[in-house]
This record gives sequence, C-alpha cells and structure tokens, in this order.
Amino acid sequence: MDAALGDFPSADILIEDGAILAVGPSLDAAGAEPIDASGMIALPGIIDAHTCLWQTVLRGHVPDLWQGTYGTALLPLRRRYSAEDNFNAAWIGAFEMLSYGATTVVDYCHNVRAPGYAEASIEALRATGIRHLFTYSFMSAHPDDFPGSPDRFEDGKRIYDRFHDPASLTTVGFGIDSIGAPGLEKQRSFARERRAPSCIHVNETGTIDRLHAAGLLGPDLLVIHGNLITNAELELMARARMPICFTPSADVQGTPADVVRRAFDRGVEVVFGCDIPCSVASDTIGQLRIMFNVQGFIDGAMERSFATVVGRRPPVRPGMPMLTPRRLLETATIGAARVLGLDGRIGSLTPGKRADIVLIRKGSFGDSVADDACAHVLLQTSPREIDTVIVDGHVRMSGGVLAGFDPERAAAMIRASRQRILGP
Repeated sequence: MDAALGDFPSADILIEDGAILAVGPSLDAAGAEPIDASGMIALPGIIDAHTCLWQTVLRGHVPDLWQGTYGTALLPLRRRYSAEDNFNAAWIGAFEMLSYGATTVVDYCHNVRAPGYAEASIEALRATGIRHLFTYSFMSAHPDDFPGSPDRFEDGKRIYDRFHDPASLTTVGFGIDSIGAPGLEKQRSFARERRAPSCIHVNETGTIDRLHAAGLLGPDLLVIHGNLITNAELELMARARMPICFTPSADVQGTPADVVRRAFDRGVEVVFGCDIPCSVASDTIGQLRIMFNVQGFIDGAMERSFATVVGRRPPVRPGMPMLTPRRLLETATIGAARVLGLDGRIGSLTPGKRADIVLIRKGSFGDSVADDACAHVLLQTSPREIDTVIVDGHVRMSGGVLAGFDPERAAAMIRASRQRILGP
C-alpha cells in the first residue's frame, strides 16, 4: 500500500524497535530473529474504523437487525453492565479482531455509564496489544450514574488526559450525540478543543445540512452509516473533507446501500467497520467481502437502469465496477489510517512506519497466486489462512495462535457477564 515502493513478488521486511526499517528483496539482516513467511502474503494490518466491542459478551443476542431488536432488546441492557463487563467484552473482542487480521480498532463505546467504565475498556484493549482509538461516546443508557452533564464532561476529560498518547497504541476520540440531542454542539466543541477526532451516527436525511448550518462539519468528524444522506449533503461533506464509515452487515439489512458509490463519486473518503458484535463476527476482511458483492450488485443494477445491457453483466468501463479487491484493502489500510490521522505511523509497509503487519498463507488448496494478491486475500482466503499478526513490532499471533489469549478464561468471562446482564 505504498505507491512509491509498489508490490514485491518476494521480499523481506526488516523490523527494528517496533518500526519498519527496510522493505525489499534479499535484505542484509545479520543477527535478526527471522520469521519464515515464505509462501505467505504480507500486507499492512487491517484497520476497523468502527465497532462497539462492549457488545462482545452478548454475541448472538441480536441475530437479525431487520427485526429492530437492536434498539429495543440490546441497548437497554447497558443499564445492567458493570465496568467488569466492559473489560470482559473489550478483552475478548480485541483478541477476536487480532485473530481476523485487524491490528487497529476504533472502539466506539456508548456504554460509559459511570466513572470506571471507560478505564475498564481501555485497560482491556491495552492488555491484548491491539492498536486502538478508543471513542468515548456521550451517547449512553439513561439514566446513568453521572450526577449531571458537567460530571460526564469531566470524566471524558480525565480519560483523555490519562490515556491519549499518539506515540503509544492508545489514542482517544469522542462520539457525539445524534442530531437534535441536547448538548451536541458542546460535545463537538469539547472534542475540537482537544484536537481529538469525533464521530456521529447519521441515520436520517437532513442531518448533514443541519450540522453544516451549525458550523460543525470538518475532517475530524466521521459520519457513521449515512444510508440516507443526499447527494447535496455528500457534496457538503466533500468540501469539508469529512469522511464516512459504512458498516456493511448493519447497513445493508433492508436499508439503501448506494451511499458508498455516491460518496466515492463525490470525493468523500469511505472506510468500513464491523460495528455490532452482538450480531456479527468481528471480521473486518469479511465485511470487505460483503461490500465487494453488494457493490457489484448495485453497480450492475445501475448500469441496467441507464444503459442497454446484453447478457448477464454490463461491460467493464472506467469506474465500473467501482470496488476492486485492491481498492477495498486500501480503504482498510492506508485509507483508514488517513481518515484517523494515523497515516504517518501505520497503513502501509513503508520504512519508518510502525510495524503493523499481517501474514496470510496462500492456502492449503493451492500454493500459487497467479496475478493479483489483493484479490487472493479478499476472495480466496478465509480466517484460517491468517497466520501471523504483528502490532508495533510485537508478534500477537503466530501460526494461528494468539499470544496471551486463554480460551477457558474467555469462556468464564462471557459466562459471568451474561449471568449479570441477562440473569438466569
């Protein structure tokens, strides 16, 4: 994902003190500890731009989003969570993401009910070794245990001051309330004062217009979902350099999914995330596969609407189909790093950047990749081929085995949390 270096059919990657020192064939690395990646594909660590790891202990509780039970049966359960449940969910969820090749996660936590909840989530993330942007959300179950709005802001300030460190694996951003909620402007100002990234869920037409009128648009505000955003609103976002995160499993279930093409066509940067562990596995590459297929269907339907098509598929032309495997992997590596303001540190296998690397076996059923390694990763592999995951130069998974993860402990944590949250 480094345009200057390009791709290598075979090469070495030299890592020193957590950084990529050199990339190229037959590097001189006398005295280095070798990792044998022969027969594998090396790519930058995958970045998940939006997920809610606090839900991991309730996996499967909302198996079908179309039923609307996410809002009625899942979110109210936040009132039964303890800070320990936040820890359990983030610990298990972060390890799961590592196993799927994600080296960075934007953990959107709208379950900060009281002091101690955000700390618990962050400590769990740090324990796993995943790089993380913890998003302290002002959205939460009500009533919560903060006496008033100033106390919540004070808690957010304390979390930011204690944990945010761009030189470490931990950075902190903020999730502002939905449009129309009291205090939204103050929350946005709070994040801006700290030059911290923030995000907002957008699930209706007109939200971007209202944010624009209030002077709240900007490259530091990430839109989540955005299915119903109009083209005129996307043009406002493009002028403000304001990105959008589409979460395929959540955003194609009965909802219009054409915003991805409309955003790309207007110069809005698009990234992707898993979003809801209560419904789907935390497999970001899997979400990219979903998007590849959904967008292929949308592109074909659009072509048939505006042109005479003979046969099963429209002819290939510039921009059609829109999402190639390489472009999708770019969105989840260098593109997501750019949106998060981390492209100077991660997102490509570039000398000088931090060593966040995934090694994927070419597979047990064929050793060769004929032409396109990106297509092979996206379309020909599965999670079982993810062999090694390196974060900041530290090996977090090797031979498909996670470092520091105890399945029995994870099972006990889930049982304890579900007992507290769901009862007998």
